[in-house]
Amino acid sequence: MSLKPSIVVVGSLNIDQTFLVDHLPLPGQTVASSCAFSSYGGKGANQAMAAQKAGAQVALIGCVGDDGKGRDYLEYLSRNGVNTNSVSTILDRATPTGSAFIAVSSEGENSIVVNAGANQQLNPDHIEQNESLISNSKALLFQLECPIPAVKHAAEIARSNNVQIVANPSPWKDDFLSKGIPCDYIILNELEAASFTGVDPFDPSLCTNHLFESMGLEAIVVTRGSGPTFLKTKTGETVEMLPPKVTPIDTVGAGDAFAGAFTLAIAEGTNYQDTLAFANAAGALATQKVGAQKAIPERSQIEELVQGTSS
Repeated sequence: MSLKPSIVVVGSLNIDQTFLVDHLPLPGQTVASSCAFSSYGGKGANQAMAAQKAGAQVALIGCVGDDGKGRDYLEYLSRNGVNTNSVSTILDRATPTGSAFIAVSSEGENSIVVNAGANQQLNPDHIEQNESLISNSKALLFQLECPIPAVKHAAEIARSNNVQIVANPSPWKDDFLSKGIPCDYIILNELEAASFTGVDPFDPSLCTNHLFESMGLEAIVVTRGSGPTFLKTKTGETVEMLPPKVTPIDTVGAGDAFAGAFTLAIAEGTNYQDTLAFANAAGALATQKVGAQKAIPERSQIEELVQGTSS
């Protein structure tokens, strides 16, 4: 059996407070929740867990607060196979572990408010301390729930060591393109793709050579919910693939499941067609349970859905 590819994820760790509601509240409106619960989330930890369950050896670089929630979170991730040795504990008692407050409607749509907490303390010094971890990995995956200087430094280390870089610039920040962050693959949803190209709604024809050259990209990937996922390479090759048809229960974390599975497939050297099929299946399966990490599928489940969809 081949060794699991090593992936480093730079990103956030949040404690999610989820409220199930009949419909998302309008401005000024109060709605009743039928159920409320706490769970582990944050895009960085979600994607680390997704890559690990998909078949990678994963290390996470991030920050938690010096509190019970942070300590419990690290123990939980370690117990589930994610290396947390590079997650720093911020000793300032005024800086708690990050948190998110999520409303999920009966249609599976969500609305999220995030308090960055300790995530905002991640800086280039933390990254520098883990230079060898990044340089010896197969792929680096990052998002934007942590400060851009930290993720940029991680990407620069990866680029200088020929480590593949997967960027999921979410939540979108308008200055992302101006920061000169090196990337090989960029994963966007349709709203982020509209900001990336400057045209709303997103038009695949606007994934121009300039966008590829400015970031050193190999490919751009755009997820479209139940619509076909779009991929375009720097050589002009395009792939469009419908995700498996499912009825979503909760879409929180589906994009993170996609990103983690996509990065694993790229690290394994999988072709683009099969990579999209694998990542689409992971994202679809992640909508079938409530919560972010609890809904992330195992590799066997992803492969079973891929095989069932293709047969």
